[in-house]
Amino acid sequence: MSSVEVAKKTELSMARPKTAVAVFAATLFCSALLMFLIQPMFAKMALPRLGGTAAVWSLALVFFQGVLLLGYAYAHLLVKAFNLRTGVIVHLLVMSCAVISLPISISAEWDMPPDQGEALWLIGLFAACVGLPFFAISANAPLLQSWFSRSGHAQSHDPYFLYGASNAGSFTALLAYPLIVEPFLGLLPQTHLWSAGYVLLTVMVVSCGFMAAAAIPAGAYVNGAGASQAHVTWRQRLLWVALSFVPSGLLVGSTAHIATDLVSAPFMWVVPLAIYLLTFMITFQSKPWISHAYVMDRLGIVVAPLCLFALSPATQLWLVPVHLVAVFTLMMACHGELVRSRPAAGKLTEFYLLMSLGGVLGGMFASLLAPSVFNSVIEYPLLMIAGFAVIGLTGGRPAFGVRFWASLALLPVVLAVLWFTHGFGAEGKHLIMIAWLLLSLAFLLMTATAPLTQAIILLSVMLIYQSVSKIPAPIEQSRSFYGVLSVYPTVDGRYHLLAHGTTKHGSQMRKDANGLRLTSNPEPQSYYYANGPFGSLIRHLRDGGNALENVAVVGLGTGSMLCHALPGENWSFFEIDPEVVRIARDPQYFTYLRDCGPSRVIMGDGRLKLQQEEAGKYDLIVLDAFSSDSVPAHLMTVEALDSYMMRLKPDGMIVFHISNRFMELASVIEGAARARGFEAYYNSLDLKFWNPDAAKLDLRPYLAVVARSPQALRGLTSDPAWHKATAEEVSPAWTDDYSNIIGAIWRNYSGKTPFDR
Repeated sequence: MSSVEVAKKTELSMARPKTAVAVFAATLFCSALLMFLIQPMFAKMALPRLGGTAAVWSLALVFFQGVLLLGYAYAHLLVKAFNLRTGVIVHLLVMSCAVISLPISISAEWDMPPDQGEALWLIGLFAACVGLPFFAISANAPLLQSWFSRSGHAQSHDPYFLYGASNAGSFTALLAYPLIVEPFLGLLPQTHLWSAGYVLLTVMVVSCGFMAAAAIPAGAYVNGAGASQAHVTWRQRLLWVALSFVPSGLLVGSTAHIATDLVSAPFMWVVPLAIYLLTFMITFQSKPWISHAYVMDRLGIVVAPLCLFALSPATQLWLVPVHLVAVFTLMMACHGELVRSRPAAGKLTEFYLLMSLGGVLGGMFASLLAPSVFNSVIEYPLLMIAGFAVIGLTGGRPAFGVRFWASLALLPVVLAVLWFTHGFGAEGKHLIMIAWLLLSLAFLLMTATAPLTQAIILLSVMLIYQSVSKIPAPIEQSRSFYGVLSVYPTVDGRYHLLAHGTTKHGSQMRKDANGLRLTSNPEPQSYYYANGPFGSLIRHLRDGGNALENVAVVGLGTGSMLCHALPGENWSFFEIDPEVVRIARDPQYFTYLRDCGPSRVIMGDGRLKLQQEEAGKYDLIVLDAFSSDSVPAHLMTVEALDSYMMRLKPDGMIVFHISNRFMELASVIEGAARARGFEAYYNSLDLKFWNPDAAKLDLRPYLAVVARSPQALRGLTSDPAWHKATAEEVSPAWTDDYSNIIGAIWRNYSGKTPFDR
């Protein structure tokens, strides 16, 4: 019997071909849905153990990409080693074994991270808790497509259209999690629903396998009409890896670039990932909504100029869409090239394996290698440039023409300009940067059909921008697992400022008005100046007879909070980032820790480390980890408040520093306080009550004060600069199982607060 006859017979043996396609598509949709629900769900579980840093999500992406690669390799071996019926049975056993990990949870053995090696610890945590079920699910996309291609169905010659159903499920999950799942379901019911979904998926996958196997006559081995073993060159294989490397690296890089200065939460994490999956969903359709030719025609004329903006930090919300549009289009171009160069169905599992390998390498570069090599998030613009270079080399357009060599000659010119202008002042550097941006825009428009040439031009812009945009240049910059820290002098050189990303974390005067260097300066500045809310609060405590024998401060910053201490008081700082401690202790940058008295610095997440302190020890606990706009939500839950109260004396106070550009956090604290029957007070933001000195870089903080005893707050009740919430209802309290980041952002922009206006 010929292969054509076998194919016809098998197609006829399937009673309902349309039903078969629907079942396979539904199974792939559900598989991807579960796979991409578990990612933000478990990352949210792990987030509190590492201080809420955005690096948790970057490493989570790398872990899941690595396991996806293992799943694709397993699928490839399963297809090559076994016939269809045996492969179905083997995969059933694998999916059944993963049930032992359900429901998903974090065991006590993994409750406390180490002081060093956080990245390896986090990968181990993910492997131990979600590795098995994620591995079992990750093989489904290539495996089910391969089974379909061997079923003899009329569409089996090109099963890649089913990948669109898989990516639709992934995309749906990522939209559903922040909009539907997270705001309305706690983590515990999420894990139980996910476990039920996994069991149902196992039944669906096995049904697909036996449906395909039943269509194959006894003794026949049908590989599908498109299974010819066409020769695949190593150039094609490297092409698949490269075209997967860039979008995956951009996914991690753009997430780190945006989330560091907004919010480290699933809400922000899933936006770049949803875009990444959307590009897969569009490009792998039989008839894409956006054609590859349409994208390629606009890549050079629209997206390349946009990258001039995207090379700048995402400190303004209006810039975020610019970043996302540029990332989306570059991903579309790379994934469109992948689809254009895809092999016949017989090489399907190898294609997906190499595509996954590129994804893993891109993710590892952006989340593991780059932080250890670069002291800023420079990998993000580098990957944008790499996107143009890869498209230029693989897009079938002339790459090494006259324009390419002319643009390459620009690089020595750029380096010479940077060398000659090193000592220029701020105005001169600004003029150079503006002039180069305008020239580059003209060059980009002239080379719109030459992506490789545009990559060289964008590289020159990046070099200029990195060198002259930081005015004045940082005198210290370092990068750790928790982000990028920079110490900047002011233009006149009198002050030093500490910044995490683009968010200021403190300052200190280092020279007097005559330019003479100060040997010491114990005066607290920025948010902590003596006449501000922090100073007011501490005065009320002392005037009310509260001796501050023991004080705990979560978040060290520059250490300026210590300058409110008096002799005989014991102040302890809890800091998760060792680079913050190193910079705060170095007297060439800041001298608060040296000048303002002895203190104890405890390394680790503040909430977890405070739980190890003795009960009833502290007179005052200050949660000062909120001044960065990347908010560790686990520090303001009801359970966190309970833990702080356990370490507080009966007449003690808890202070939350809730200054934030993007989220309204007063309602969060008010909700937790009311849930436990405590009173909370908030400082007025009216400047008439405070006296910030702009010349000294003083900033106005926003504080929430909670106490178990009304007596502890008696000093605030008569001070018009402090007030209670007056609204009858506030948003639901956040818990370790539940938080609503979107709600906090919405309240900020809609002007809603727990105070009647």
